[in-house]
Amino acid sequence: MTRKTLTLAAMVAALSLLGACSKSEDAPVPPAAPAPSSSPTPAPVPPAPQEEPPATQPQSSQQPMSEKLEESAASAKEQAAAAGSAIAEGASTLADKAGDAANSARESIAEGAAKADAAIQKSIGSGSSAPKAE
Repeated sequence: MTRKTLTLAAMVAALSLLGACSKSEDAPVPPAAPAPSSSPTPAPVPPAPQEEPPATQPQSSQQPMSEKLEESAASAKEQAAAAGSAIAEGASTLADKAGDAANSARESIAEGAAKADAAIQKSIGSGSSAPKAE
């Protein structure tokens, strides 16, 4: 990115922040909370009790549930590990690209400085200077 692009981005961000702040002051203020009423609100009615399940449940019905939980936990761990490695790989690629871009920018600046220096040296070396007003 060039300085001009970065400057424009900073200006846009600053102006949008300024605009957002000024809009928030112009908006009417909503009431904070409704005034408390003098009559108490009725308490929620609990649902009617349904048939109670048998007190003793066989262990076989609980066993598959715990196995399912373990399987889903293992699956979630595998997915998290895969996502983590994908993110790490992407970050590594981005870091490489950023390094390449910085190196390219450094080389471009060095070339521009060398060309400018050569042009200055050429104009000084040839003895060309602005004519003196007498």
